[in-house]
Amino acid sequence: MEPMERIRVVLLACGSFNPITNMHLRMFELARDHLEDTGKYKVIQGMISPVGDGYKKKGLIEAHHRVQMAQLATESSDWIRVTDWESQQPEWVETAKVVRHHHSELLATQQNDDDDDEVDTVKCGKRRRLEESECVIQGSPDCSTRKDMPQLKLLCGADVLESFGVPNLWKPEDIAEIVSSHGIVCITRGGTDTERLIQQSDALWENRKNIYITREWVTNDISATHVRRALRRGQSVRYLLSDPVLWYIQQKGLYSAESEQKNAGVMLAPLQRYSGGLDYTCVLLSVKMAASLCGTWDMISNVNPNGYMIALGMGITFRKIALRLKHRKVIEQVGDVYIIKTLSSFRNLTTSFRLGQEFEEFTKGLDNRQCKSLVTWQGKTLVCNQEGEKKNRGWAHWIEDEKLYLELYCENEVCKQVFKKNAQDKV
Repeated sequence: MEPMERIRVVLLACGSFNPITNMHLRMFELARDHLEDTGKYKVIQGMISPVGDGYKKKGLIEAHHRVQMAQLATESSDWIRVTDWESQQPEWVETAKVVRHHHSELLATQQNDDDDDEVDTVKCGKRRRLEESECVIQGSPDCSTRKDMPQLKLLCGADVLESFGVPNLWKPEDIAEIVSSHGIVCITRGGTDTERLIQQSDALWENRKNIYITREWVTNDISATHVRRALRRGQSVRYLLSDPVLWYIQQKGLYSAESEQKNAGVMLAPLQRYSGGLDYTCVLLSVKMAASLCGTWDMISNVNPNGYMIALGMGITFRKIALRLKHRKVIEQVGDVYIIKTLSSFRNLTTSFRLGQEFEEFTKGLDNRQCKSLVTWQGKTLVCNQEGEKKNRGWAHWIEDEKLYLELYCENEVCKQVFKKNAQDKV
């Protein structure tokens, strides 16, 4: 039996790359190994596409610097290259459009190769090219079904998969197009349950066979945020970045306390575009009030967790395990959207919400109940009311004496927790 002809694949990674780290490049190697180990695919190229300045992310330095660093980082690679098309656009471009653009370029390049090889089939080639162009525009799932056509797949970390659930950050139809028409190769990341994210999203679940989960068994959570923090403190980041990238940063004097404040208080471009009619003055006020909440926090005290869990109706076995845990809170802010992660050695919980917008919450991993939740500012306290089967349920977060306080309440029970800023997260 002849071996099956492998489908050629091009991997496209979109993101800030602020700056590009060794882990960004490691993702390409992991994805290539995973796809080729299936016996179905042959990865022929990797592309890095830095986002444009119009994205308006806090601390995002100019695109031309990020593109140059990416080019320096990939100098030694014989299969990964940098594309600057996205970064040169005058406004922020949705990732679905970036994928669509590069897929169209891929088809055109392939067609030119076909025309060179088959000079007697010009009319057939033109007809095929027209059909494929229509396919790209419409986002048809049949775009890459030809055996001889390379496929384009989006390469990302689990945090991107998680961001699909953030309200107004992605258009649902863009998610559906990327996953169904092209596919995603997702690299796992500590603290994120990728299988849970797929299970909770209808669009991801329906196209789960087009999502390739790639596990990084050598845990290496290099964060560009942490790299920037170390740089502005004058600390070494050698071996986290390639030497040419580090040299470029030092020569250009990049990543200072001033550059980290760029776009501070400015809403991300997708949130501006998809949150029509929003009162941005109120949003920006809440953004400033919440700034002190964001970061990584480690638990230092936990009063009455057992009473709170009993009020939730949780079993004794679960309570015994939970009482032994030391939690870590990671609070992130994306415009007016907040993401709160509760991490432990037992399991991780994530919730995301927009201020003042009621949402359906399923407390999976806790007491597994449906409730309608609403998060608002009450003075300097972030308060969540959870209406459902359990009465007087919710939580409150605030900062006092540089510590993060959390009260969890249900019926007549209150659990009081206190956290201190993680040492590596202090500015």
